[in-house]
Amino acid sequence: MLNGRIRLVAAVWLGVVLGWGCGGSDAQPPVQGPHATLPRAPSLVIAVPGDGQVTVTWDVPGDGGSALLDYAVHVYSDEGEVRVVTVPVSEPRAVVTELANGTAYAFSVVARNARGRSVASERSDRVVPHVTPGAVQNLVAVESDQTVTLSWDAADDKGMPLDSYFVTPFFEAREGETVRVPATELGKTFHSMTNGMAVRFVVVAYNGHARGPEASIEATPFTTPGVPVLTAEPNAGGGRVFLTWRVDDTGGNPITSYRVTVYLEGEVIRTVETFETRASVESLVNATTYQFTVEAANAAGWGQASERIAAMPTRYPSKPRNATCQGGHGWISFGWEPPEFDYGHPVTGYRLSTVIDGDSADWYTTDPGYHLTTIPNDGRAFSFFIAAGSAAGFGEAARLQCSTWPDRP
Repeated sequence: MLNGRIRLVAAVWLGVVLGWGCGGSDAQPPVQGPHATLPRAPSLVIAVPGDGQVTVTWDVPGDGGSALLDYAVHVYSDEGEVRVVTVPVSEPRAVVTELANGTAYAFSVVARNARGRSVASERSDRVVPHVTPGAVQNLVAVESDQTVTLSWDAADDKGMPLDSYFVTPFFEAREGETVRVPATELGKTFHSMTNGMAVRFVVVAYNGHARGPEASIEATPFTTPGVPVLTAEPNAGGGRVFLTWRVDDTGGNPITSYRVTVYLEGEVIRTVETFETRASVESLVNATTYQFTVEAANAAGWGQASERIAAMPTRYPSKPRNATCQGGHGWISFGWEPPEFDYGHPVTGYRLSTVIDGDSADWYTTDPGYHLTTIPNDGRAFSFFIAAGSAAGFGEAARLQCSTWPDRP
């Protein structure tokens, strides 16, 4: 009896040692080394924020001699731990969703194997899930003298309040200083700019975490044109004055028109607009002094008028009347009457001209006649021209043909 009991106890003990059982399972426990330990803590935890979510990555830790089973990602805010997300062991990465935009979060990761859980990793840097705002709308630039004023409609905040706008001017290839504009302001004025130099402005919205797409516009500050330099020249044909001018400073914008103003005794009697840099002012009274100015216009308006200059339309005297000549031995005498018209300028003298042996010869007198003795006394006939002169110059000439009468042998 005793021996039977001893055999039963021995059999039970041996079954326990060898793993025998009655109807027992064939399942095997997780494979582990003879000295398996807990996993090491994950390292290099990095969090990248997105819209309502954060992507967390880490380096795979040592498994302690037992295959890793999964990871637990712990989510923390200023209020403490808010969530734990279990992640399969297949990839050391987790996308944590349903987070509040604008709230700061940090993350730590715990690894697990058959022996248990590792200690938690160091927490990641705090990150803030956020949206990317939209672009500003209806960006407008208003140019003026050394100034550009920008205005725009607010960008779509995508549900997250905007903090500000950044405005950057670009001068050809050079980037200017970026200006930060509060979100409550929808515009910015830039001063002390160079008239005529094109500037590209780039505006982006910012919500404190991300900048939206760029909106850009080009503008060129400008002002009214500078003062023209005017010259006037009377036309000897009478009744008109020719004006020419130049403008050295366009104000940074193309000139679109010029305006000529005509004055008589200080009063404006006429204005003429033209696209040219010259004008012929006609239907004026000869021998009357007029004054003239000119001003230039561009998109900014009319510039300052030129200095007022005076000019008198003139006309040459008509030709002398009833001109006659008579030749003698070595001389020719001429006579005439003053011209019918002096056109407001008194006749001041006369010019007698001819050509002798291919050379021009001129004689002048203030009298209505001339006795010529310096002429070849060979009986040849010469063509003579008699013209009256005034402040406007010499006018049309009367033509005569005369000769000397040498003595016969």
